[in-house]
Amino acid sequence: MTTTTRLTEVTGSTRPTAGFASQVANFVTRMLVARRNRKTILSLGEWSDEMLHDIGVTRADLHSAIGTSLLDDPSERLGALADMRTRVRAARSIV
Repeated sequence: MTTTTRLTEVTGSTRPTAGFASQVANFVTRMLVARRNRKTILSLGEWSDEMLHDIGVTRADLHSAIGTSLLDDPSERLGALADMRTRVRAARSIV
């Protein structure tokens, strides 16, 4: 309680410290998730082209997703590419 009182006296609020800690925790969590997803996408590179086709992605999609910044989650890019491919196939089947 003394620490909170002193911090409040100096800064006027304890919220900036809590907000910063929350931002750091969110950043670390995002980086851990991105790292795990990057490793998973790298392991998809061992699959055959037919297996990749079955889940709606190509080898080029894997390379594109892995080519993103280390700060970005490559699974988001891979999902967007797969979704786009599905939409294109659906549009072609209508015509």
